[in-house]
Amino acid sequence: MTAGQLFAESGFDGVSTRTIAEKAQVTLGSIHYHFGSKENLYIEACRRAMSAKKSNGFAEALEENPALIESPEGQAELIRTVVFRTFHDYFRPEREQWERKILVREVANPSSAMPRISEQLFMPDILATRDVFKKIKPSASDEEADIWMDFLHAQIFFYSAAEDTFCLVQGKAYMDQELYQQAARATAKAMILLVQLPLPRDLREH
Repeated sequence: MTAGQLFAESGFDGVSTRTIAEKAQVTLGSIHYHFGSKENLYIEACRRAMSAKKSNGFAEALEENPALIESPEGQAELIRTVVFRTFHDYFRPEREQWERKILVREVANPSSAMPRISEQLFMPDILATRDVFKKIKPSASDEEADIWMDFLHAQIFFYSAAEDTFCLVQGKAYMDQELYQQAARATAKAMILLVQLPLPRDLREH
């Protein structure tokens, strides 16, 4: 997606619809006809970047196996599954780099579209996560749930934002799939221990 690539490189304010039309080899009028405004086009680019995830976090994992929430061992496996899937979805080799970069840029430097992006793209996942966290810890507040989930968000953001720097400083091979798998294991282990659940066997072994 040409617009997504340009927004990822230059930000919402750094790209005009005219530039996007020229790069995409379409008319300026066609962009306004299909999207109505640059903000709508930008939100659609962010939506595409978000939808590139093959999993939707806790809601999808529980839909696949509702019984996981019924025991401490199941809850730990649920957390492990969501963390592993999220790392895989964001850092799988075939995913286009701009899809990560546009989301990192928006989080680090929110555009005027952030209120709509938050409402339409971020909040559904946040609400599903809060619901699961409160099933694990019934007395927990929304703030506790959000801070807990930020352990995962922070790791994803850090590795996405620092990807180019790490490759330059430590070599291209540094940012490989093995590193992301190790980071996923460490993140899952931390999140499970924070809610005092038993570690799945593979996490104990590592």
